[in-house]
Amino acid sequence: MKKSIQKIIVLCLLPVLAFAFLLAGCGNGDNNENTQKYTVTVINGTGGGEFESGASCTVTATVPSGQIFVEWTADGATVSTQNPYTFTVTANITLTAVCRDAGGTAVTEGTPVSLEKSVGGNPIGGFGVGDNSYDQSWDTDDELWQIGDKEGVLTYGGDPSVLVVEENGAETAYLYVGHDVSQGGDYQMPEWVCYSSTDLLTWTAESIIMDINDVPWARKLSDGTTELSAWAAQVIEYKGYYWFLFCSWSNPTGVTADESGSQCIGVAVAEDPAGPFTCFSEPLVYSTWTNNADDSSITVDKIPGWNDIDPTGLVTDANEDGAEEFYISWGNSNSFLAQVEMVEVSASDTYRAAGFDVALEIVDQSATTDSENPVVIDRTSADPVYGGDTKNADSSNAADWDIMRLNCYSNNPIGNTFTEAPYLYERDGMYYIFYACGWREALAYSVSDTLWEVTWDYGNLLMDATATSNTNHPAVFDFGGSTYMIYHNGSLPYGSGYRRVACIAELEFDTDGYIEYVVETSTGLTGVTSKIADSNGTPISHINYKNPQLDPSSSLLYPLELDMLLWAETDLDDLDDMLWELEEAKYVPNGENGAHYVSIQSYNKAGLYICYDVASGKVILTQDSEDPASDAGKADKINMTFKTLVGENGEGVQFQCAADPDFYLASVNGRLVVTDGATIAQRTFRVQTETANRSGVYERNEGQVLASV
Repeated sequence: MKKSIQKIIVLCLLPVLAFAFLLAGCGNGDNNENTQKYTVTVINGTGGGEFESGASCTVTATVPSGQIFVEWTADGATVSTQNPYTFTVTANITLTAVCRDAGGTAVTEGTPVSLEKSVGGNPIGGFGVGDNSYDQSWDTDDELWQIGDKEGVLTYGGDPSVLVVEENGAETAYLYVGHDVSQGGDYQMPEWVCYSSTDLLTWTAESIIMDINDVPWARKLSDGTTELSAWAAQVIEYKGYYWFLFCSWSNPTGVTADESGSQCIGVAVAEDPAGPFTCFSEPLVYSTWTNNADDSSITVDKIPGWNDIDPTGLVTDANEDGAEEFYISWGNSNSFLAQVEMVEVSASDTYRAAGFDVALEIVDQSATTDSENPVVIDRTSADPVYGGDTKNADSSNAADWDIMRLNCYSNNPIGNTFTEAPYLYERDGMYYIFYACGWREALAYSVSDTLWEVTWDYGNLLMDATATSNTNHPAVFDFGGSTYMIYHNGSLPYGSGYRRVACIAELEFDTDGYIEYVVETSTGLTGVTSKIADSNGTPISHINYKNPQLDPSSSLLYPLELDMLLWAETDLDDLDDMLWELEEAKYVPNGENGAHYVSIQSYNKAGLYICYDVASGKVILTQDSEDPASDAGKADKINMTFKTLVGENGEGVQFQCAADPDFYLASVNGRLVVTDGATIAQRTFRVQTETANRSGVYERNEGQVLASV
């Protein structure tokens, strides 16, 4: 009975099992027939054939005697520079092994090509008056400095400040700098100059607003001339006048009976923001008012003779009465704050500016009870009371203080102490003081919800020391609904910390008033960046570093000289290091088309250019720092210039050294080099350029019609 049942079960299951087996068999048969296969065709090599999708394939080039392997290409594009080359098969492909004569001797020069170049960018000044000697000749051409004015004159100027004037609904930004004329390692600034702009994109040279010889109390040298010390300054509009706050060395005699000849804060006045400004007969702030170092009983907090420099000003109506109040700040090593007020003066007053019946004086805080009617110090009979964050105060009673010494970097986690160059700014009920910190000078800022306050809270590091200057000076202002900062560096040819120029960047604030870190850039508000990669797609970059702050003995002294390389994630941590600005060439050989030449500036190390260092045979990144009239200066420009030629197979770009046409930039064994032995593939680069300033969108730039990449 059991056997019969088992037999019936088996018989019943046979059709099911047979059907399942049939399905399995059909499935296996279909899979075998449908497995995708692709053909690998090899030209000038071995290893081709038919392969299943996903299979590994190794191809080997056949290299003729006397030649070297260069690369594998497919449809004209580089696939690999490895031989043998192993890859995963995913499609039909034809691989061509490209070989060249050993040493690259069979490579011929390509066809010249014109790349799209950046126009404008930083710096925003640098033209219009003088050269590297004291010269008051003017050219008011408003072209950007990279294009040049019609005289081809460069003008160096540092310590920028900005005044925005609105008239009939239109804004004009006035930029003021001290004219740098030094040819060495000292500051020589004989005058202050002014530029203007209605869009921050193009600038016009306006005027010399005041000469150091126009300062009655300025220091005289033994030969009777005036010391050239037109240092940092700012123009403030207040009660219908334009007040020019500046600093300079005072004459040790003839100013006041006890003036020491140290730096003082001066003031001049004008009825037009472009001047000319007329200086007052005495300083606004005497060095003796803050300098206690001549008191032998003082053993701490001694204040240097250049203590009273770099004035800044701010007009605010944030007091309880809503009346406008005018505050100034200044200092080096120590930072000071005082309120000033416009007063009327008569012809009999010794403290006056010729032709004006108004003046500025420091407010007497203890005597002032009404912000709309402040009482000022009578300079003929009293000095301001000095106090604040110091052990050497004239008074411990804060209500008496007329000049307050600030602690504007409290709670600073990284030790960026105040150095100099304060700049006051107000935004959304908060007060900011921007300043140079450390050495070499970076930029930082501190904040307070009260302007007349001893202790300000440290905000953040704003900008590292620049690549071309040992000092820096911020100027922050609102224009067209945005906020901008102008700073200085030495990025002009022959530039340095003593021959500076103004640059610009937009500031970004978050809802809490925090300001994003600012990158020094060569492109500013108008230029465009480029990416340059070798034929394998590896970008050209420079070594990442931070400028030395506290170690003057560092090898990274000015002018800086950085290593060039091909970007690798293990080497670098900043993508800005592989951005460049293609510019009009610094040098064009006689009879050649300048459109076929280019100089390549670093985007985030403004003023440093890719350079063929003839002496070492290396490619480096460095500054065009020599006197343009000297042989070394001419050589710098030649070594930073490259002729642009069509790359291999009519694609990409070659960069031929203007200093020696036998040498090219090339990518060899993962390094960027200058050589006369590279293959055409090794010296072919691909260039992409931004479509517009700060767009972040890049298009192919190979001298042909731009096409999206």
